[in-house]
Amino acid sequence: MDVGGKFGQSSVGRISAINLSTLEWAFGKHGDIVVALVGIVTGLMFVVLFVTQRKKLRLPQGPRSLPIIGNIHQLANDAHTFLWQEAKKYGPIMYLRLGSEGLVVASSAEVALEFLKVQDKVWAGRESTTGMDMFTYNHLDIVGAPYGPYWLHLRKICTMELFTTKRLESFCPPRTDEFNQMIKSIMDDVEQGKIVNLAVKLGHVAMNNITRMLLNKR
Repeated sequence: MDVGGKFGQSSVGRISAINLSTLEWAFGKHGDIVVALVGIVTGLMFVVLFVTQRKKLRLPQGPRSLPIIGNIHQLANDAHTFLWQEAKKYGPIMYLRLGSEGLVVASSAEVALEFLKVQDKVWAGRESTTGMDMFTYNHLDIVGAPYGPYWLHLRKICTMELFTTKRLESFCPPRTDEFNQMIKSIMDDVEQGKIVNLAVKLGHVAMNNITRMLLNKR
């Protein structure tokens, strides 16, 4: 029995051809309706997920946001005026959405003091992302490490060993040399009639200072 030949062509192949032709006809005739329905269903899914997540997390009140973009369109023109007007409606703490990310806004000195001084340890952590995990070797640096004993130890090393006045003064000769070379390079360009791009020059100075501090070479 030739399963892959006559049987396949007489049943599976014919059904596939009929289905494809039917889909092409339906989409060609009602393509706009299909696209509109898909857009409406997608928007409703985003709204339902957002409302469910907001109720689950017990987030503060805030202005209504659009699917996907959130409140970005309201902050585009005059963000300060918008935040001031919305703070009068929803109080000193309100919730906004910037795309897929949530944002809690503190709009009074008392609430800012509560966030930054009284409850600062609660908000000292940083969101973990795949990119941050890769670039910081699973949060081993002081920028990506979460608040805790390890981060406090890193801060102590930086305060006592790296950012002291004595340590900064030890790098004064290479900094002076780099600035002298930058001035000489600017003068040479001026004498040759070249256009001097200070942004590029200062970028080279900053990079050379960092490499000389870390590797003792330019």
